Amino acid sequence: MKKLWIVLPLLFGSLHAEEVKLTPKQEKNWNIKVAKPQEAQSYPLGRVIVEVVTPPTLLHTISLPFEANVKKLYVAKYEKVDKGDVLAEVTGTKWIEAQQRAIEEAIEYRHHKHVTERKLMLCKEEIIPYKECNAAQAELEADKIRLSASKALLESYGADEESIEQIFKTLKISNAIQIKSDVIGRIVTLNAVPGQSTGPTEALFVIQQDGALWIEASIEALRTLKLQEGERVRFSVAGKTFESQVLQLSNVIDPDNQTRRVRFAIPESVHLASGLILSADLIVFGETLKLEKSAVIKEGGTQIVFMKTDFGFRALPIEVLAEDEKFYYIKPVDYLTGPVAVNSLAILKNLLGGSDE
Repeated sequence: MKKLWIVLPLLFGSLHAEEVKLTPKQEKNWNIKVAKPQEAQSYPLGRVIVEVVTPPTLLHTISLPFEANVKKLYVAKYEKVDKGDVLAEVTGTKWIEAQQRAIEEAIEYRHHKHVTERKLMLCKEEIIPYKECNAAQAELEADKIRLSASKALLESYGADEESIEQIFKTLKISNAIQIKSDVIGRIVTLNAVPGQSTGPTEALFVIQQDGALWIEASIEALRTLKLQEGERVRFSVAGKTFESQVLQLSNVIDPDNQTRRVRFAIPESVHLASGLILSADLIVFGETLKLEKSAVIKEGGTQIVFMKTDFGFRALPIEVLAEDEKFYYIKPVDYLTGPVAVNSLAILKNLLGGSDE
């Protein structure tokens, strides 16, 4: 075999890479095959364990600021409800007292309103001094403020506008109050039980509103270095493939397993149950070059390829972004302009003075 001429040592920190000069006959004898790197617009970040979670903004809690006894229950857990649907009827001493106070304020307001109207007529005819009319109007305004406060208290107890108007119209106390849903969604937490009392700190219902859910995953910290908030990604999970977006990247690394919590968006058109935990393939969008795994070999701590030239093969350093079963996905570089060897890399490496790995 003829002696091969090998140029200066390989310098991976520059573009002056070492070149192995081969004749066409030598290349044929070693059966060296080449392939051109393929352009790709995405690369796999790998398989990760994900959990489907509900954003807190989609969880609507219904509770009462007083101890209430549930008289009737109209819904069940996981049932879908619309806005305005009656969920339950409850009663309580605080609810009765609030109505009684509101009715008293309403009666007082009506009385002072009539008194003020009569005094204004007398003041207009100069029968009584205007200071009495001013005093009556001031008292009426104070009654109006107290009446508004009573209405606000009834609203905080769960009464809707129609119920409040009925109380002030009839001046009658209602033993029970209807708890209505003010959102559309499904009941995911149900603490209301007929015949039992609930405290003011306990949620009667938690309703999950319709909307986009999240996917959360703990991913190895080194793999997340390639991710950025707002970046588009693609998921393949539970037989569904959809585009997503990186919403948040935790700035804290778990010291026990060196993972980082990452949150992704789920399109509303993709239906996954909240709480589901399963594996998913994560794909990141970005320009990259795809090479067969057999085309890459290590020299020290650097991964290299052998690019075909007019005189043989030139060893060039590359940066691997990701990999799958068949391919490496590498960062595009200007100096990788031609096809690369996809076999006999150990031979080419030995010609550079390296050793097999």
